[in-house]
Amino acid sequence: MGRRVIHLITIVSICAAASVAAAQESPAQWLARIFDPASLGITQFPGAVLNRKLSVDAIVLERGGNKRIAAFMIPPDQLNAAAAHFAKQFGVSAQVTGADSQYETHTFDFTDGKGPAKLAGLRVVISRSQFVDNKGQITMEYLPPKAK
Repeated sequence: MGRRVIHLITIVSICAAASVAAAQESPAQWLARIFDPASLGITQFPGAVLNRKLSVDAIVLERGGNKRIAAFMIPPDQLNAAAAHFAKQFGVSAQVTGADSQYETHTFDFTDGKGPAKLAGLRVVISRSQFVDNKGQITMEYLPPKAK
């Protein structure tokens, strides 16, 4: 009886480990999910530099799926200029929270189906970086619309 229980536990453990391994993505898959703004015809803010580490960290937190994410670093005094740059491209103004504070955030959110059709599924957030001292951050998240 004891041997059967041990065998059963072993089989259950192997099956559980196999299902977890199948759900995990590889680092190559994470890197492939870094969002390229040019894929939607978006010109990045001049001087913005891709931070691959923050981008991949955000992708890993998504735990699968096909959302594409990118984090770009900019000088902290360029938040308003970056928001103006994207407002001109997108044809809409950003939603601003925390105005006139060190936590001012500009958000362009096209995930609700409003705005230009080519930008459907895109969210751009421009704010002070949470993880890099003395930097601003442009976070772009893109979830491609489901095929019909």
